[in-house]
Amino acid sequence: MPGLALLVVLGAAGFWMLNTSSSGIPGFYIWKLTSGEANGGKRVLVNGIELYYETYGDPDAPPVLVLHGGLGFIESMHYQISALAGSRFVVAPDARGHGRTTDADVPITYERMAADTVTLMDRLGIARADIVGWSDGGIIGLIIAMEHPMRVRRLVTIGANYSIDGLSALPPEDASALGEVLAPARSFYLDVAPDPAHWDVFSGKVLRMWRTSPNYSALDLVRIEAPVLVMAGENDSIKRLHTEEMAQAIPDATLDIVPGASHFLPLEMPERANASILTFLGR
Repeated sequence: MPGLALLVVLGAAGFWMLNTSSSGIPGFYIWKLTSGEANGGKRVLVNGIELYYETYGDPDAPPVLVLHGGLGFIESMHYQISALAGSRFVVAPDARGHGRTTDADVPITYERMAADTVTLMDRLGIARADIVGWSDGGIIGLIIAMEHPMRVRRLVTIGANYSIDGLSALPPEDASALGEVLAPARSFYLDVAPDPAHWDVFSGKVLRMWRTSPNYSALDLVRIEAPVLVMAGENDSIKRLHTEEMAQAIPDATLDIVPGASHFLPLEMPERANASILTFLGR
């Protein structure tokens, strides 16, 4: 696969390719320490896995779930977490098999991750919440909004697709074909995963999910009752027409295409992304 096409594929899936030193993650750890948010992560058994999550902000404030992209982890949403924590109770999980969350002997699917997220809400006593999701996290948010409309107050999707037709290209079947392109994600996984040796199995599951799903239609999106902010970069690796069709199909959606941004909008232009998110959720 040509190098440029490969980057497009990985971007479309929400892969976090920036290294930790250039992504602002060290500053996120410092923010947690200096702001009193370094309260440690928590684990809860849900649907056959041990789900890791972190919380930030005032537990009595309106709740918001912040969901990272595929092969990512909580830290890849750090700009959004720190921006929201000042006025919201932020709940940020590592998705099934990702980061510090364990995997199970079943395929990783968007539907399973959506079910995990709803179960986490149940365990935390959160009846209804806002959701901010990037890429795979945005797809999870769309599924929750379709299947559990009463659980979502407002939804922000960033660079999400509702069918595989929205991808510019499909990833390869085998993660080994990606070589060093996956090195940053693999390195972080090896540092924090409960079973670092599980990387090959985990990444293979995610690649299979990307190649075969999601498989929703514009008619499915009509079921969404919550207001939705559909965000994408002007140069996003999700097809522009697909993003526009998503916004048109959702009954109460606002489209925000950010000039000059790629699929990595939350990390590339955090101030611009956060301004839209905070304005939308504050309504």
